[in-house]
Amino acid sequence: MNQDTLLYTLPQWFVFAGIIASIYGWVEHKKTFRLLGPVIFFLLGIFSLYSILNGSFSSSEFLTPAEIISEEMEEETMEDIPFVAQLLPAYFAFLFSGLLAVPTFILEWKEKKGKNLMVILTALAGVMGFFIIVGALRSL
Repeated sequence: MNQDTLLYTLPQWFVFAGIIASIYGWVEHKKTFRLLGPVIFFLLGIFSLYSILNGSFSSSEFLTPAEIISEEMEEETMEDIPFVAQLLPAYFAFLFSGLLAVPTFILEWKEKKGKNLMVILTALAGVMGFFIIVGALRSL
């Protein structure tokens, strides 16, 4: 399996699993599933942090030092940007979703006010990353 394939398929599974777990727990009043949703988004944040720090989006894979020095990258359009580089904003959104999942989990666990808002914000950050990936896939 190609490494690039995991970069755009695995996060999509995380996003939908987190959303489905949160909705199922809310509809069926099952606290375990309501807590599982933020945990899945937190794991998505860890995966995105690992991918970013691992060098999956390293510019050295896309540009040569001569291109960077001559600033040729300013002239390029969105279509010329490599596919993997187009995924980087999605991974920042997933990282943000993972960070939002921590207070979401705490609010859900302690049954505090504002927990539903945090669940929605966490899911929206994940969905934003999902649609960035969809936009990048359309450019292929």
